[in-house]
Amino acid sequence: MLTHKSLFPLMLIFLVCGCHSGSNKLLAKLDADETGIHFNNQLFTESSFNILNYIYFYNGGGVAIGDINNDGLPDILFTGNMVKNRLYLNKGNFKFEDITDKSGIAAMQGWCTGATMVDVNGDGKLDIYICRSADINSKMRRNLLFINNGDLTFTEKAQEYGLDNTGYSTQAAFFDYDKDGDLDMFLINHSLHEYTTGAIENPELRNKSIPEFECKLYRNDWNEQLKHPVFTDVSKQAGITSNVYTFGLGLAISDLNNDGWPDVYVSNDFNEPDYLFMNNGNGTFTDKLNKSMDHVSLYSMGSDAADYNNDGLIDLFTLDMLPEDNYTQKMHSGAENYNKFQLLFNRGFYYQYSRNMLQKNNGDGTFSEIGQLAGVSNTDWSWSALFTDFDNDGKKDLLVTNGYVKDYTDMDFLQFSADKASKANILNKEEAVKTFIEKMPENKQHSYVFKNVGNDSFVKYNMQWGLNQTTVSAGAAFADLDNDGDMDVVINNTNDIASIYRNNANKNSENHYLKVKFVGNSLNKNGIGAKVKLYCANEVFYQENFPVRGFQSSTEPILNFGIGTHSIIDSILVIWPNDSAQIIKNVKPNQTITFQLRQANTLYHYNLKNPKPIFTQNALSQMQYRDEDVNDFSIQTLLPNFLSHQGPCMATADVNNDGLTDVYLGSSKLQPGQLFLQMKNGSFQKIVNPDFLKDKYYVDASAVFFDANGDGLPDLFVASGGYDINENDTLLESRLYLNKGNGKFIRSYQSIPKNKISAGVVKVADIDGDGDLDVFIGGRVTPRNYPLTPSSAILINDGKGHFTDATPAMLRKVGMVTDAAFLDLNGDKLPDLIVVGEFMPVKVFINQKGSFVDSSNNYIHFPNNGWWNRIALADLDKDGDMDIVLGNYGLNTQFKVNEKEPMELYYKDFDGNGSIDPILCYYINGVSYPAFSKDDITEQIPSLKNKFLQYHDYANATIFDLFTKTQLNDAGKLVCNNLTTGYLENKGKAGFEWHVLPTEAQYAPIFGINVLDVNGDGNNDILLTGNNTYTRIKFGRYDANHGVLLLGNGKGAFKYVPQYSSGLNIRSNVRSATSINIGMQSHILVASNDTSVIDLKLNR
Repeated sequence: MLTHKSLFPLMLIFLVCGCHSGSNKLLAKLDADETGIHFNNQLFTESSFNILNYIYFYNGGGVAIGDINNDGLPDILFTGNMVKNRLYLNKGNFKFEDITDKSGIAAMQGWCTGATMVDVNGDGKLDIYICRSADINSKMRRNLLFINNGDLTFTEKAQEYGLDNTGYSTQAAFFDYDKDGDLDMFLINHSLHEYTTGAIENPELRNKSIPEFECKLYRNDWNEQLKHPVFTDVSKQAGITSNVYTFGLGLAISDLNNDGWPDVYVSNDFNEPDYLFMNNGNGTFTDKLNKSMDHVSLYSMGSDAADYNNDGLIDLFTLDMLPEDNYTQKMHSGAENYNKFQLLFNRGFYYQYSRNMLQKNNGDGTFSEIGQLAGVSNTDWSWSALFTDFDNDGKKDLLVTNGYVKDYTDMDFLQFSADKASKANILNKEEAVKTFIEKMPENKQHSYVFKNVGNDSFVKYNMQWGLNQTTVSAGAAFADLDNDGDMDVVINNTNDIASIYRNNANKNSENHYLKVKFVGNSLNKNGIGAKVKLYCANEVFYQENFPVRGFQSSTEPILNFGIGTHSIIDSILVIWPNDSAQIIKNVKPNQTITFQLRQANTLYHYNLKNPKPIFTQNALSQMQYRDEDVNDFSIQTLLPNFLSHQGPCMATADVNNDGLTDVYLGSSKLQPGQLFLQMKNGSFQKIVNPDFLKDKYYVDASAVFFDANGDGLPDLFVASGGYDINENDTLLESRLYLNKGNGKFIRSYQSIPKNKISAGVVKVADIDGDGDLDVFIGGRVTPRNYPLTPSSAILINDGKGHFTDATPAMLRKVGMVTDAAFLDLNGDKLPDLIVVGEFMPVKVFINQKGSFVDSSNNYIHFPNNGWWNRIALADLDKDGDMDIVLGNYGLNTQFKVNEKEPMELYYKDFDGNGSIDPILCYYINGVSYPAFSKDDITEQIPSLKNKFLQYHDYANATIFDLFTKTQLNDAGKLVCNNLTTGYLENKGKAGFEWHVLPTEAQYAPIFGINVLDVNGDGNNDILLTGNNTYTRIKFGRYDANHGVLLLGNGKGAFKYVPQYSSGLNIRSNVRSATSINIGMQSHILVASNDTSVIDLKLNR
């Protein structure tokens, strides 16, 4: 009998803290009476077995598609949880016959989950492997292997083949992991409800393993006596690790590092991170998730691996639970706990966030997660992800199934109904249990289909393509059910009839296709693991033949390529699992081609290393920056991001007049500023300066070398910063260190005013035209009172190193400044000032003989209120004037802004407690909403608790529902309508013209901009570095920039250089980057928070 001890109390802890119409459309939904498919995975709530005692009660069933009788038509299997599995024979023209009972697959049932069709014994007929779970009786959890008898009947032989695993199984995939020519098997199992929580309290349980929960690898060993394979569990010796926190829900097999060996990706639900088992090529695997991915999904479910952007590299997509709409987001959001998040990481878990993740393969063993930029991060409670080219335009589109029968994560349900039920101890009352479950909100959704529009972007196309049925859908698969060259869709719905969608692409489009079949060896007849590349003009279309995809499902072992309007395929490269290869040329599209292993007449060699990358990257271990561990959210709960951790800054100059450039690395609270003298052999020697040691409690925000006192030696000016100190603290004073020669610096206490500015930047120029250099200090933040405007300052030099404050009123409170630059814009030989910052427009101040006039409107002509971080000046188009590169926040974020729908930041001490309350709002589906959950906003402003008693009351609230018109009248308001990184082309008197840089420049916030000619073609190129991982949990880490190199053509256009060619792999919070000559070679030093400085050597 199905039964488990109660999940309900643990669920509360975890969830409160967490967790034939349309026939003219591309995807036409067919009636069940028309297809003959009436399968309905109907669930029946029982008092002894339900969502309260089996957490995966509503996960749904799977789909397996394959041609079981070799008649050329793909057949369909559906798995049922509490109903029979059903097998449907394809009779052609979307007519199917239910052959379940006579086939023999209904003989053994149980709670069935994942399924795959595969020729296990090498007889040329597809067999069926079905996973089972849920039942407390292990005999009812034995997985099933139905061997195809060749007469539309099957015989169950899992035990005979060694595949009758008794774990709580989700899915299995067959593949040749050891490249010995036969198909091995990887199986994912899942843990049970008692391990959904406790990760923080009991991290040591990651070392505990229970066989029924473990991932398993089975090696195919031929048994001569039985004349078929018998599978051997080799998990431990192969390095397949798992534990009691393993909740395997998604399984993807792919050669992710392009070394010719298939790797395994396991999506794990709850706190246990996903597993990225990289195949070592010697029979073992190593989990390299942390080394390869910067963060992953938290409640990972289904997944898919495919080359979505046609760059020849396999990318990965994982699903989670983040809704698209504001209301549902708010109804599922509790209080953020940043300390708990960090504690999980510190105890051996990883960076995980509750949203879908699109991991773009960088080709160097790492991935950049860009799901938010791509527009595919929010699809609600999602299950199956499938990449395929639905419209055959040559770009793989994306299908996502979703929904949940009873949404126990609804915050009102948890706070009121669930709490009341828990106190009443309803679990001891059978009828009350059913009533309680019935009260849970239903979460029916429409599945998502995204059209791939290129440039790392997807557009939701549900209405356009006809996928708009509202249901609860789980497993899904695609196949060409009618052999017309496009991908039809099969979806296993829960408590509803399965959905069959006919694809009409080849009826309504001039796009072409090519279908590829395989004939492999005797023990891998369908060529599982084969790779195919189609070359058409300058495009490459790449797929792998791994049928297990999505969630609990598998496709047929045939590849279908859309190639757009290409009328000829120049060549096709097929790489078999044993590295044999074959090429055919000049192939006409719109046909099916069968490749045979025996005709492969060459050996494919994998090129694993780029012989000469543009940069060689090394860490300078002697130059380390350590920062204090602080939590800014404990000061102001509603900060968008931390405002600490703005360092390190760097400054460079030849301080000892030996012809070599030296480096100053700014201080943090944990270490003083450090001066490094360059030696003739290219190394750096740290010089101890007593005055730097005296000032070790300062935080250096920005620094610059210049001759302040006219003695010919570069002095050091340092602007101080910090957020978690008092705004009148002396630690915010800027400092001037005078150069006394030989690397010795002495602080001059009387030379500069004692302005207390938490700075973002310091820049120097001869503002008053008297021949010496003056100083601009840009204020970054008012400590503990974000976003009140900080002070900035202009300091005028008397030529002897004494500075006076000459700040004009318009510059005193210019904004939250992050960077600035001096540039003569009007040709009068005086430096004008350009200033950028957070929630600031690009400000242009024209220098009028030492005073400044705001002329921004005369020069800047685009929506320019940005979250700007950096400025760099360079002539990008070779027209003789300086253009301006601006580093912004980027587009890989939940924020989607424009002039009509900007981010809005309201601020005021709304509750009169002496603390500024910043309320960030951004648009979702046309309406601006506060960014924060009910719990978070009422923690900051407790008076709102009485206004919003239930989560429902708050879920649709705008800023005008939170506060009255009177309260908002004197509130401050900042807006941001542009998050793109780009450059301003200097058009002379006409001002500047804005150009957005390539998509890769938008992956993360930019904090480092270096302009140089990296390839010797005479054109300026751009290196962009950055990232910001000190963020709210809701928004997650911005870490997809591993160093973005853009090659310029000298005319203002730029092209991204892939990571494997650039040699860049910078996975850190870059805060400064400076070009420097070391010896006779060009280098860039990149300084990041809490790590060593990185040296990038230019290889030319």
